[in-house]
Parts: sequence; C-alpha cells; structure tokens
Amino acid sequence: MKTRKLIRTAAAVIAMMAGYAQAAVVTVWDVTDTAVFVPASVTPSCPGASCPVLSAGNTSLRWGTSTGAGQSGLDIGNPPGAVAVPLGALTATIDVTHLNHPILDTTLSTVDILATLQLTPNTPPGLPGLPPGDILFKVKFLETPNDGNGAGICADGGAVGTGINSAGCADIFVIDNEAANFSFWYDTDGPGSEDPVLYSVSFFEMTSGFNFLPTAACLAATGSSAPCRGFETAEFADTTVHFGILIEAVPEPDSMALFGLALASLGWVGRRRRLQK
Repeated sequence: MKTRKLIRTAAAVIAMMAGYAQAAVVTVWDVTDTAVFVPASVTPSCPGASCPVLSAGNTSLRWGTSTGAGQSGLDIGNPPGAVAVPLGALTATIDVTHLNHPILDTTLSTVDILATLQLTPNTPPGLPGLPPGDILFKVKFLETPNDGNGAGICADGGAVGTGINSAGCADIFVIDNEAANFSFWYDTDGPGSEDPVLYSVSFFEMTSGFNFLPTAACLAATGSSAPCRGFETAEFADTTVHFGILIEAVPEPDSMALFGLALASLGWVGRRRRLQK
C-alpha cells in the first residue's frame, strides 16, 4: 500500500511538471553584431603622420612610420548580416586582425571597441526582436621593442627567439571584457500568459589565443601585476582572432525543483521495492 501511495505521489509531481506553464523556448536566434573603434578612446591623440588614424567607418586603425612592410594596425571584420545562432552552439561573429609590422615613431596605446548587438528570434519565426544593446571592450596595447630589454628578454618575460617571440618580441593586447556576459528574459507569447524564459549570452574567443597573460606582460601593458586577459601577436605577422557568441536557455529554479522532487520520489519507490523483496 505504501509503495502504491509513493507511486501516486511521484505521478502527481510529474503531472505538476506537465502542467507547469512556461513560454516556448526560442531555439535559434538571429544575431546582428557590429563592432567599431571608438574615436574618442584612441590614444595617443596627435596630429603627426605616424599617429593613430581611423578609416573605413571606424573599423580600420593604422599607426607608426613604416620601415618597409607598411604601418602597424588593427582591422575589425563584421558579418555582412544577421547570423543564425542555435541554442548551445558557439557561433562566430566578429574578428579582429592585428598587423604587426616593424615601425618607427608613434604607436597605439589604448582604444575601445564598441559592439552593438541585436537579437531576434529565428525559430519560432515572426516574433519581435530585442532592442539593440552596446557592449564595450577596453583595449590596452603595448608595441614592444623587437630585441627586448637589451638582455634578450621580452616584455612578457620570455626570451627573444623562442615561442611567440621567435621573430622578435611579441606585441601585447590586454582586453577588459567584464561586460561580455549577460542574461535576459524573453516571453514568446506576451505578458499575462506563460512565464518568460531566461537566456544567458556569453562571448568567447574561438582561436584559443585569448588567455590569461603572464604577470610580466600584464605589468608591462597595464602598469599593474594584477591578472589580466588578452593575447600576444608575433612580429612580422598578421594575426586574426575570431570572437563567437553562445546563447543558452537557463532552467528556472521552480521547474528544476519539481523535476528533482519527481526523480527523488521515483527513486524512493524503487528503493522500497528492492527492500520489500
């Protein structure tokens, strides 16, 4: 009798879950992600020919006096249109390329990258999109001497001629991306009906180049030995880093609690049956 009561209890809990009203989940989002350099953030700001100059709708930045291979620079590559992003699938959006050329005179110190993001449901179709939102990435840059400190040691603490410093000391980027993760609610059937669904959005660098940097590199680029994240780029090379977006639906605590209770009830039923045998 007790076993049958437990079975009925578990069945009731599962029935409660079946009746739990939550809006349909958007399984694919159309994402428009457009990034530009912020003109006011570019330092140093100076009138000389070697000073940092923006072009191409603030997606291209050049600086320094060429020694033969051209100026150093940064280029942003934006997708030509909306990108379909399935839930749980890391999907490429923008990319940033550093042209690490030997130069003289002025070099870049800081620049901000402003990414404007808009999300519109793709599946199911015909639903309104979210208002555009801005995400700011603050970049600190160090153009390093190719031969290091005169004793064969580069700014990142590594030796000239080894690893990332094989062709000369690598340049260092530090990126503050604390605002690159956020969440939002979306209700597919409008207010007053089923509960909205919570979604999380995260950004990742997809080429494994964006990592915690050596303490020496952080100190050289930021003036602080506090942990920092960024990437280093090899001398005499153009290095592209690809950034992607990950969107996930977050289970609501109430539904997870009900699911846990149902599993616990069924587990207890199975245990009672084994003990009775």
